[in-house]
Amino acid sequence: MNQEEKMLDKVEDKAQPEEQVKGELQEKIEYMVFGESMSENIGELAGALALSQGAMLNGSKDKQGYGYKYMTLGNLTDIARKPLSDNGIAVIQTHQLIRGRNPSVVTHTTVMHSSNQWHKSSLELPITIMKQLSQAQMIGVAATYGRRYALQAVCMIASEEDTDGK
Repeated sequence: MNQEEKMLDKVEDKAQPEEQVKGELQEKIEYMVFGESMSENIGELAGALALSQGAMLNGSKDKQGYGYKYMTLGNLTDIARKPLSDNGIAVIQTHQLIRGRNPSVVTHTTVMHSSNQWHKSSLELPITIMKQLSQAQMIGVAATYGRRYALQAVCMIASEEDTDGK
């Protein structure tokens, strides 16, 4: 029995006030949806990340999209890798496939510092079939977008043209 089921059982058993258990369950669900967690202290990680970000510049938008230009994941990692490494920071990105009526890919990004401090966040992107690509190819597209968006957020690098004002 998982934690949510146990909490729901408490509601049914009236072991705790129903509102309290529902509140605890909602907090747990929100935590899972946003999927952000970190070590107890992140001061050294934050300082090293600030130094890393200060050493990075926005790169060139080297790829043409549908009406906009953007930076490829390769270009982005070329910009970020050395400043992060020089400051004792490693980044690991993994993926999780969510199946069902609305399939998606979740990219989990963990930023770790040599002090053993860390921060983990998750970004979920839908899998949408388009341009005659197979579902497997679209999983790859969503995974690449997730990695690029998450890494650019960590590094504070603008990788796309700002089209909000158009």
